[in-house]
Amino acid sequence: MRLPAYERGLTRRSLENVPEGMRGAEHSTVVPPESVVAVAALVRSWEFKRRAGFEVPAGSPAADAQGVLAKRVLGIRFVEPIRVVWADERGFGYETRPGHPIYGEESFRIDERGVFTARSISRPSSFFWLLMSPALRFLQRRTHARYVRIVQDAAAHPLRQAQDPGM
Repeated sequence: MRLPAYERGLTRRSLENVPEGMRGAEHSTVVPPESVVAVAALVRSWEFKRRAGFEVPAGSPAADAQGVLAKRVLGIRFVEPIRVVWADERGFGYETRPGHPIYGEESFRIDERGVFTARSISRPSSFFWLLMSPALRFLQRRTHARYVRIVQDAAAHPLRQAQDPGM
């Protein structure tokens, strides 16, 4: 199965031109000014993905770092190899690696106006996963909605978040 090329770091900015053969997704929420610092601290850490139900690498996301995310679905543990494409004070983005069910990139960022956005460009990584694409799309939509809820909860409790980013 031939996978389309795309510009690494593409999800760091608005998805205006999604590569042919891939799906783009963007989900955003506005964070109140008093919560931006706490949400930014969360969004630039693996804690963000942990709260979404993933097993995460140790340490913090750093550009070019490779690792493995894992998630259990219906009792089955899916291993998801990744490489961090970029990481800064406002978030991070990673690309999938061989062995991941999805081919593409995902990022989490809070901008200078306090808008949090989760973005992804993706497609199934193999013929098997292409057959499973309706389930993959459902899980992606559900996970992106969870990302927004995690940010909204952190924004609603910025002091608690600042005291314990691992809550």
